[in-house]
Amino acid sequence: MFKRVAAICTLMLGITDLAVAQPQVLASIKPLQLIAADLMDGVAVPELLIPANVSPHYFTLRPSDIRKMTDAGLVLWVGPQMETYLTDFLGQIDEQTAVVEVASLDDIVLHKPGGESESEPQADDRYDPHLWLNTHNAQLAAEQITQQLMRLDPPNQSRYQANLSRFIASIDALDKTTSADMALVKNGRYAVYHDGLQYFERQFGLEHQFVLVPDHEIQPGIRHILDIRSRLEELRPTCLLEDVNSNDSTTETVFGDYPVNRVRVDVLGDAISPGPGSYGQLIDNLAQAINTCLGR
Repeated sequence: MFKRVAAICTLMLGITDLAVAQPQVLASIKPLQLIAADLMDGVAVPELLIPANVSPHYFTLRPSDIRKMTDAGLVLWVGPQMETYLTDFLGQIDEQTAVVEVASLDDIVLHKPGGESESEPQADDRYDPHLWLNTHNAQLAAEQITQQLMRLDPPNQSRYQANLSRFIASIDALDKTTSADMALVKNGRYAVYHDGLQYFERQFGLEHQFVLVPDHEIQPGIRHILDIRSRLEELRPTCLLEDVNSNDSTTETVFGDYPVNRVRVDVLGDAISPGPGSYGQLIDNLAQAINTCLGR
């Protein structure tokens, strides 16, 4: 009897150790959580630091957020151009915590901030941080995250590898359908409220006509607004793609009585639950929003 109890206790301890061995993964923003959730399907759900309905540009770390990062075995973030407030902290984090900075990965596609030439040298190496809207970048991030997960959680290596293969295949298929859909609207006339879509636009052959708010931290000046208003009849946009930071009064000041379809795009995946296919849903939702706005 004693031997049986001892054996059961040993088995339970082994199961507990296995559960503890599963890495705690913390993603700074929702798109990275969606990618990681696809890869961790069947094991665990990664945590999210910045709520999707909160702009990453204005987030302030709380003591509870610092504890989350301290407790995590793997932290995912875009880089200092997006989560500036994490830069100093992640530089001092425990060396046992793995960190994936997506913007620094080999072969990652980086574009300059809107309006700046790709060939123009930048002493501060600035880039547009919305890099997850390029599906090639998402696949590179997924590969690096998978490597870290397999290192941190050896018992689930085969599951992580299978999830990665499924993720890559699903994104390849999504690229084909999205390319076909966007080819039908690539000549559409549209504007964007905030210049945060260029990774998607460049990948799928789209180009907006103008930006209402060039800098998300500063409301546009009267000269910029008057310039756009004076060119509306020339540009003849039929669509305005808005986002979580859009200000109705700014939009109405620019367009006035000019008829334009207004559709809000969700580049952070606010309404998407993390799980298999969730990152692909973010990209597909964006494509469908553009189709709707352009009247297809």
